[in-house]
Amino acid sequence: MKHTSETEIRALAAAVLEQSPAAEKEEPFGLGAPWTHHTNPEEFERLARLHNRIQRKEMALATMREERASIMRRSIRRMRRAEGKN
Repeated sequence: MKHTSETEIRALAAAVLEQSPAAEKEEPFGLGAPWTHHTNPEEFERLARLHNRIQRKEMALATMREERASIMRRSIRRMRRAEGKN
């Protein structure tokens, strides 16, 4: 079995980060971990796609949570005004 070299892993990771909607400074999906040297190119590409999908879903979830929090804050202000507490 051919192991993926360190330079190939770094090059693929750089490509993943460039395509990422919010490029982070951290290494994706455990890059540098010992198991990454035993992935074949197909698995590594799949990991890259999964990493991007996970990032997008986490960003969408964070947006929804922010919206929920703002609705809660507005509702609490209305409730306090209705009770005469400014």
